[in-house]
Amino acid sequence: MLSSLAIVAVGANAQSFTESFDTGPSGFSDGTVTTFGNTPGGDAMAFASGTWHAVNASAPVGLTGWFNNNSVFAPHSGSGQLNANFNNTTGANTINNYMMSMVRTFSAGDTISFWTRTVDSPFFPDRLRLVLSTNGASTNVADFSTVLLSVNEGLTTTGYPNAWTQFSVTLTSGGTGRFAFNYNVPNGGPSGANSDFIGIDDVAYTAVPEPATMAALGLGVAAMIRRRNRK
Repeated sequence: MLSSLAIVAVGANAQSFTESFDTGPSGFSDGTVTTFGNTPGGDAMAFASGTWHAVNASAPVGLTGWFNNNSVFAPHSGSGQLNANFNNTTGANTINNYMMSMVRTFSAGDTISFWTRTVDSPFFPDRLRLVLSTNGASTNVADFSTVLLSVNEGLTTTGYPNAWTQFSVTLTSGGTGRFAFNYNVPNGGPSGANSDFIGIDDVAYTAVPEPATMAALGLGVAAMIRRRNRK
């Protein structure tokens, strides 16, 4: 009975994952490639938690997409982090860069948390949005229309933390799709008044057990109690 309960519990948490970006596709972990996501349709990126999808929807795209660079500031933990910067576009254009999670079946009560920061002394404001799509496996940026959380929505030089800071959000409804980090900065780029350099690390998606799973757990516990009482 205990083993069957364990199997049910594992199934309930199968949607949950953590990602520290310590390992990744060739060129990411050692910081030698800085353009993941700049190809038409974006790039699939295999991390330890599964395959994410990078799409730099900036127009035009710049020299960089998503990358790993530990020389600006150290990761929150481990050896890697996820980075984006002002070179995601050219001139003084809008940066609109997405890193999309694996497909998940969301439920109300699920939580998404992550750590992020910008440079030690910000002179150019950054902004990061956590967005959601419930259109299945879609990687169309237009489907990520639900903003769950925004870091420095007002684009001030003090609004984005310059030390690693954790943010968390709890979902209020369900569906099947992906969440994404959207580095979203108007008037960005190397000639813009906004955008500098951000890091993201230690992402955690925690799924709540489905009601049917909770009921099964309850029945299993009740059966185990009855069996003990008969002895």
